[in-house]
Amino acid sequence: MKVLIYVNKEKDKEGVWCKKLTQTLQNEDVNYVIVQDADLINDYTADALFSLGGDGTILFLTEFASRNQIPIIGINIGKLGFLSEFERNDIEDAVYALKHGALTIDKRAVIKLGFKDKTYFALNDVFLHHVYTELVGNMINDIKIKIDNKDISLLKGDGVIVSTPTGSTAYSLSAGGPILSPELDVFVLTPIAAHTLNQRPIVYNSEKLCEISIVGPARAGVFVDGKSVGVLSKGDFINITKNEKPVCFLRKNEYDFHKILTKKLKSSCSEDPL
Repeated sequence: MKVLIYVNKEKDKEGVWCKKLTQTLQNEDVNYVIVQDADLINDYTADALFSLGGDGTILFLTEFASRNQIPIIGINIGKLGFLSEFERNDIEDAVYALKHGALTIDKRAVIKLGFKDKTYFALNDVFLHHVYTELVGNMINDIKIKIDNKDISLLKGDGVIVSTPTGSTAYSLSAGGPILSPELDVFVLTPIAAHTLNQRPIVYNSEKLCEISIVGPARAGVFVDGKSVGVLSKGDFINITKNEKPVCFLRKNEYDFHKILTKKLKSSCSEDPL
């Protein structure tokens, strides 16, 4: 058995949790390779990819894990850790479960974004948000949305989110979108601060092509899992499809999405304010 390890060094500055993981793997006679940022452009074969960090670390690994079809075992050494299966004190349990086949595959859909001749991948969401200038103000007057080349909406507001079921509990939820069970084969379009009351989230088949463009003079930043990748201007458009390869996670056999959802949301509500 061979595994890869990716460590968010900002979360594990002293290397304490990486050391504990590697020692545990050695004790279980599991071969491992620690991959760095520069290695993520390469192709690998492995039985699992340990992600030591938070949700952002897993999002960062989306394209790499999907391309190589290596399932992720998330070890949360951050705060909420909604996507992770294990907490930092459960490292030994995670390795033992992997070694003894006590984990199950959980496949999650990935968005593939086409924008200005480049391709990006998102596990959570892609969103547009207005870019303020003195000339056009702070609202996007006309966001044109097509699904399978059919006009479905002309949105006025601050922007729009296209989310996977995984991302439905992230920005989309904060903007008023629905929570989607991860096994559903759908995406959701969620307006951001819509300026008309009839603009509501739209759930659609993820097999469909979604095209979004700006008709008016406003400009919008394009974000992939929270990372800025460019600016959309009048005449530009983005294409959103479902990637042919999902991201796979290794979960405990008793994994229950709805139970974890309730627990994590309660935890996030009870956190102390800054």
